[in-house]
Amino acid sequence: MSGRPGRVPGLACAGALALTLALAVALCGQVAGGGAPAAASTPVPTVRVPLAAALTTPTGSWVVVAMGQKRQPLNTFWELFSRAPAAAKWKLVTPAGVADNGGLTVSVTSAGSAIVGFEPSQLLRFSPTARSGDDGATWDAGLVPDALVAAPDALAVGSGGTAVALVRHGDGEVLTADGPLMDWRPLAGGGPGAAAARCDSSAPDAVALSASNSVLLGTGCRRPGQVGVFTVAGGRWQLVGPSLRGSWAQATTHVLRLATSGSTTSALVAAARPGRTGLLGLFRSATGTWTETLPFVLSRATTVVASAIGASGQEVVLLHDGGAGDALEETAGPDHAWVELPRPPAGTAAVAPLANGGFDAFTVAGERLRVYTLAPSGGTWTLSQQMTVPIAYGTSS
Repeated sequence: MSGRPGRVPGLACAGALALTLALAVALCGQVAGGGAPAAASTPVPTVRVPLAAALTTPTGSWVVVAMGQKRQPLNTFWELFSRAPAAAKWKLVTPAGVADNGGLTVSVTSAGSAIVGFEPSQLLRFSPTARSGDDGATWDAGLVPDALVAAPDALAVGSGGTAVALVRHGDGEVLTADGPLMDWRPLAGGGPGAAAARCDSSAPDAVALSASNSVLLGTGCRRPGQVGVFTVAGGRWQLVGPSLRGSWAQATTHVLRLATSGSTTSALVAAARPGRTGLLGLFRSATGTWTETLPFVLSRATTVVASAIGASGQEVVLLHDGGAGDALEETAGPDHAWVELPRPPAGTAAVAPLANGGFDAFTVAGERLRVYTLAPSGGTWTLSQQMTVPIAYGTSS
């Protein structure tokens, strides 16, 4: 594939019992196109995205990286790094005092406030959280009274301190909180709806808040060509995801990433039809209009190693394709093909798009982290930073 395009134009203690969304029968609403539901046996795509993920907004970049002895769960430590737009280096900002062997998920507001959720590990049955308004220099502790879904976008924070959490109980539940995030409660309007079969949803994997603070939920969808994105309207879950076009109009789908940066909400979607599975980037404007990229077709051996969403809403995936090695693909905007970036350094574990249009790639060897930078108009990765992260092997934090 060819070189790089221009950037694409414009993301505690007291709890309450969560309200089960029962998404397989509860999600409802209006669909962009007609058609009968898919058969119940039609599978959604099996593509998954790991917790190694990055998010860049105009106020800065954040990346989650697994370090330590990654083949040993109790000696795997997930670390969080942040970088302000004008800063030359990344900072280690992992909240202290909580076991992070299970993984981390992070969400950032347009003003730069961040919230981090800890995936449960060992015997933990709930998810601690931490919130920062100063780029991770200090954190306020909290918790979600259930286990977060193990996905990069299981937690979202919006303007004014509103937050939503996607937890694992049943087929997936959504909780919401305001202010200091001390009082999580069921999200209103989660009851069953008559039009649920028009998507035939599977369990949810992503939650976001739009630029106007509307809750958005991403799921799998067995209905041919339908993308399972929902919002609450009129006291009910309404289906607002678009219908796919052309040869993918009969595909089943699965929303892998869902995040808002500025006025644009981006969704990374896997689509499957007989003999082919592809990735699409979808973009939702502040007015609710969707646009999409052309699909990037995956081989049977391809796995997603890491994912990222940039300040202008572009999506980036780090792919491993067996003997072919690693590749880095970026969305190039609506109705455009994905663009392959220069091959990342060997052993890249995560990648982050930068506010200036460049990229940073992260390689890990135990407690040693190396950062390689690709300039906005460059074709070569250069070593830009090295650090040793203090890791207490044999402990859980």
